Amino acid sequence: GADVAEIREYRARADDKLHDLECSEELAEDLENERRAVREKLKATAAVITKKRKNAAKMLEEKITSELVFLDMEKVRFHIEVAQLSDFASDGIDKVAFLVSANPGEPLLPLSKVASGGELSRMMLALRCAFADKERTETLIFDEIDTGISGRTSHRIGVKLREVASTGTQVICVTHSPQIAAVAETHLFVRKHEVDGRTESSVRELLRHEREEEIA
Repeated sequence: GADVAEIREYRARADDKLHDLECSEELAEDLENERRAVREKLKATAAVITKKRKNAAKMLEEKITSELVFLDMEKVRFHIEVAQLSDFASDGIDKVAFLVSANPGEPLLPLSKVASGGELSRMMLALRCAFADKERTETLIFDEIDTGISGRTSHRIGVKLREVASTGTQVICVTHSPQIAAVAETHLFVRKHEVDGRTESSVRELLRHEREEEIA
């Protein structure tokens, strides 16, 4: 140091460093004890979260299954799997997966691997209905949700879409189904036409009598 104050400051730092070196084993043991204590606290907190997740999963399974039965998927099996991870994550120690069997005799598999396009749309609609009181989404868009389903099922889908819209979510549905279109508050008509040799699309809101004609 350039003066006595700096020399004393250096000595103080050197004393601290020497102490850490001489007591490194005790320091390491203290840190390990602290790490174990934190890990035990994490385990206890994670166990509480896991218990709550499993309880919520049972209630949600029943709710979603009920929605799917209403949408004419009477044979569906829906299961929420709560499995333990090998280590802690930021939100606990669980891995949550939605498993489904769309037809009798089929095993439970992840949602994305077993559902057809129409089934997946209905399952997403059922999930949205089940979460309606917990999650607010400003806009939902369903494209061709009526693919490969009967008229009765189409009507039930329309009822559910209307139900979701009543919670404050804007629902936009692209459909060829008159049963679905009939329950909508607003009907937008999309058409393609040729302008100067190019195909253009246009959209406009239909009036009451126009809606009746299109649905008929």
